Amino acid sequence: MKKFQVVIIGGGPAGAAAALYFKQAEITVALVDKAVFPREKSCGDGIPLKTIRLLEELGFNEEELFAGGFRISGMSVYAPSGAAAHFGKASADSATKSGCVPRRYFDNLLFQKAKQKADAVYEGYKLSAMIKTESGWRLKLQDRFDKNYMEIETGLLIGADGSGSFTAREGGLLPVDTRNSFEGLRLYYSGKKFNNRVQIFYDKRILPGYVWVFPVAENRANVGIMAPRRNNRKNKTGLHRVFDEILRTNPVIIEALNGAEPDSPIRGAILPLGNMPGERTGNNIVLIGYAAASINPLTGGGIYFALQSARAAARVGSQALQKGKVCKADLAAYEDWYQETLMPGFTYAAWFKKKFASEGFVNGFIKSASRFKPAATFFMMIYGRPLPRRVFWNPLFWVKVFFG
Repeated sequence: MKKFQVVIIGGGPAGAAAALYFKQAEITVALVDKAVFPREKSCGDGIPLKTIRLLEELGFNEEELFAGGFRISGMSVYAPSGAAAHFGKASADSATKSGCVPRRYFDNLLFQKAKQKADAVYEGYKLSAMIKTESGWRLKLQDRFDKNYMEIETGLLIGADGSGSFTAREGGLLPVDTRNSFEGLRLYYSGKKFNNRVQIFYDKRILPGYVWVFPVAENRANVGIMAPRRNNRKNKTGLHRVFDEILRTNPVIIEALNGAEPDSPIRGAILPLGNMPGERTGNNIVLIGYAAASINPLTGGGIYFALQSARAAARVGSQALQKGKVCKADLAAYEDWYQETLMPGFTYAAWFKKKFASEGFVNGFIKSASRFKPAATFFMMIYGRPLPRRVFWNPLFWVKVFFG
């Protein structure tokens, strides 16, 4: 039976990045994914500047990242009233590093680089059982095509298998919590020229969720919706129906998509939010990415936090493996990192999300952001950045808000 120091379940951005980070520490790694790449992924496709900076640490460059995507210069946010706040430059240029890259291309780019570095890759294999051993885990994998089984062993299991994570459930970590989850849908539109801006539309029917239009090429855009799961159950209306209704009746969205038509089926996903309570480490196991619920509760963005979690898990896991101790206590530094680095920002975002459940608040706030620079700066600082604990008590934060 083959044995690896680390086995990573899930070859998406978090899993692929974790494999690359572990190999930098000269750890033997096996990467497992039930899909065969390239594969589709339900997501908004937004790749912010801070994510690209992390990828540069792993040897990626701007040109290859944008070879399959589109540079973005700014963002426009629309209130239910139709009021709009605009952020960023008028147009993108060669120095612009934020963008929208279809996950089919983006994820495959990361996976193929990880595949080159990993000691073994089990592509098209599904994790069917996890058996705890004295030194780690014995994993039963099933080939999805010939249905044959095989087993491998590891001293450290990294769960990067997304929302509804099998490794989280079988490892007794981070139970599913619909109160701290969003539901999302997306499809692609083409047939018109889109500008270099992402667009966010708040509609009173799905607050604090929103509809987005993210251009992934000059003539193609990712169009999607994100809404709280409880919202749909309470109204007894499926998100597909709400999405269709909004696309047909919201005048600002109709204008944004005028001339374009759908060119793909609708795909959906559950988004576990970063403030979800629960443990992300156990004996010989660590959760990263969406499996660790590392998604901003306000924006639904998670790529940056997924890569951060991969880097932190590789740092803590490599140190533990080198010491020969991989119990929960030896991996506690990862849990501490999550609680100290990511959780404060997720907590603030969750607080702001509650405010955005009010139509009056959203209308008033976006109107203020469109007129007053401090309101716009505050919105951008809390919207997508990992804020530290007690940041609102830090005078420098308010200096940046009012004078930055």
